[in-house]
Amino acid sequence: MPSVVLVTERFITLAKASMRGNGVPNAPMVVLPKTELTEYAEPDVVRNVANEAVELIIAQLRG
Repeated sequence: MPSVVLVTERFITLAKASMRGNGVPNAPMVVLPKTELTEYAEPDVVRNVANEAVELIIAQLRG
């Protein structure tokens, strides 16, 4: 089943270790900004982050 790992910047190392441990060290990954950068952001900022993430997810799934 095609999939993409979504992770925030803070947890990249943990995600990579988990991917290795689960036998998929090169799984596609989309890195989202730190939560602090979007938690209290204006809706337009969050919308832009979400739109960029969706585009990256689609690109990863297409290979």
